[in-house]
Amino acid sequence: MKKSFKFICIYCTISLVLLSTILPLILSNNAAFSATDNPLKGKIILIDPGHGGIDGGTSSGNILEKSINLEASLILKTELINRGAKVIMTRDKDTSLENLCKDNDYRHRRDLKARVNMINNYNIDAYISIHVNAVNNAPYVKGPMVFYSNTNINSKTLASYVQDSLNALAGTNRNPNVADYFLLTNAKKTGILVELGFITNNDDKNLLVKKDYLKKLSTGIVIGLEKYFKNK
Repeated sequence: MKKSFKFICIYCTISLVLLSTILPLILSNNAAFSATDNPLKGKIILIDPGHGGIDGGTSSGNILEKSINLEASLILKTELINRGAKVIMTRDKDTSLENLCKDNDYRHRRDLKARVNMINNYNIDAYISIHVNAVNNAPYVKGPMVFYSNTNINSKTLASYVQDSLNALAGTNRNPNVADYFLLTNAKKTGILVELGFITNNDDKNLLVKKDYLKKLSTGIVIGLEKYFKNK
């Protein structure tokens, strides 16, 4: 009985050692395979974390939109790179961008123009602008929303794929919305603006400060991008 138990222990130990050696190789090969075959491979995606620096965006107490936007965008950047995409960020730290635009205009408009200039001047396949929503007179409204401009024929298609994917993950049932936002209207490339949720809704607010939830939303955006480029 003791010999049998000793044999079982030795067998289990050897099996665990082999598994710990082989499993990372299997996972690594699978990851490499998925990145190689992914429709995002080689695509250049510009991520625009809204607001930053002096411009905190919308807020609730000490929770600032600019911080949520940046954290979500950095997570999205990693997700895209893991799938073989190349990523350009309008900002990767807590800063505003008005200093990049020398036009004689007010600060907020210069910040927006700087973002638009990056979108238009870089050779990109698509852009994603990340924001957080707020609607003070309707605290029950929640969930991610996707906006696009009719100035680019492909943006509506991209918006539909991303909105559908976010609907599935967040349990919402929305269509993408046309919006006359300065960035969307003046950007000449295919792209969308994603509102991750409503900081004025308690459920959304509690989720938007959680890294796991931001990763979930980033995965939804990536899935929408994959479907767009696969069917393009």
